[in-house]
Amino acid sequence: MKLDPTMIQTEEVLNWRGLHLLYYSQSSCSQKVRILLAEKGVSYVSREVDIKNAAHTSPWYLGINSRGVVPVLVPDGEVQIASYDSLRYIDETFSAAHKWVPAEGAHKDITDKLLALEADLHTHLRVVTMGYLLPHSVAKKSDAELEAYASNGKDDPYRAAQIKWWRDFGEHGVTDDQARAAVLAFHNAFSQLEDLLGDRQWLLGDQPTVIDIAWFISLHRIALAGYPINAHPKLNKLYQRMKARPAFRTEIAKGPAIVHIAGPLYRFVRRLKGTSLKSVFETTAPALERA
Repeated sequence: MKLDPTMIQTEEVLNWRGLHLLYYSQSSCSQKVRILLAEKGVSYVSREVDIKNAAHTSPWYLGINSRGVVPVLVPDGEVQIASYDSLRYIDETFSAAHKWVPAEGAHKDITDKLLALEADLHTHLRVVTMGYLLPHSVAKKSDAELEAYASNGKDDPYRAAQIKWWRDFGEHGVTDDQARAAVLAFHNAFSQLEDLLGDRQWLLGDQPTVIDIAWFISLHRIALAGYPINAHPKLNKLYQRMKARPAFRTEIAKGPAIVHIAGPLYRFVRRLKGTSLKSVFETTAPALERA
């Protein structure tokens, strides 16, 4: 979604020339945009927003995107804040060997449907990420950060809902009910993708598209958390095929040191204790069979 320039309070961005991307390395939506830029070989100015240190709650950033989320794509001073709109813009603007975002026909309908489904699972992906990939002490947001987020920028129901989620998470962590709901939602979605794949190499045929990128991040995170992707054999092969592509592999290797040090240790301990997402999958199995 392209913002009206009158909505931008941090006016310096309106004067930026060339392609700029404001992102956070561990943001799933940012990762999708960066993978497509890498796949198409597009040069851009990389501007990381350090969410871990609350840079997204600063007046400067909220003056660009009042919701305080990433990514934001800025081509020649035009501010775009929706990641899927950004993916379409990139595909339409920069040439490549094939189209990554189908523009018409049945493939466009399938793409729109699967992108919407993936977007609907965003809160479930957050449950997996914050509850099973990182220690609670690392994943939670401080009271000061949430207060800054609430105080800066315009009132917005979306922001209010985000603040509530993070306050609840800070107090209670991820609940068993949230974990089971996430496993059930992803299992149902993965079953749809499994059916769609058939004998195809990629979700829409012989070439990867934007929906392969979009689902890769969810597959990668939920696999790290312990979900048995091999319960969906065709999807697991697609996941391995995705990881073999340099743009995909490079993107998931990025991030602050604490993510790549504390995260693996935390996940190892959870596996030893039998409290990884695999155990949630196993206890939710009867519901999965009925779904």
